[in-house]
Amino acid sequence: MTTLVERIEASQAARERAKVILLTLSRQWSVEAGCTRLGVKRTRFQDLRRRMIRGAVAALEEKSAGRPPSPRVEEPAEVCSLRQRVQELEHELRCRQVELEIVRGGVADAVARRLAAREARR
Repeated sequence: MTTLVERIEASQAARERAKVILLTLSRQWSVEAGCTRLGVKRTRFQDLRRRMIRGAVAALEEKSAGRPPSPRVEEPAEVCSLRQRVQELEHELRCRQVELEIVRGGVADAVARRLAAREARR
């Protein structure tokens, strides 16, 4: 276990604390031996041990899959106003297309009636 600690990128002091705490957790060393090795009192040692365990458990929390969402970037006011204008123009275009279809449909009906009337006269 302690050889794994050596591979972690951290200060030598942090790695030493981690190794001593792991040795005491695995009961290879007594807490008193750990305190002596680190040169700390028992309460400080217990504080270090709690911090290490909390950090390890926090690192193992489940996280959502995938990449975290990118922070939303605010668009400049000009871009917002241009988007609004495009929406207005698209709406106006749809209205004009509907009007044109109505007119064409009306003309087509009138032409069809005239042709029918001509055919009826013959």
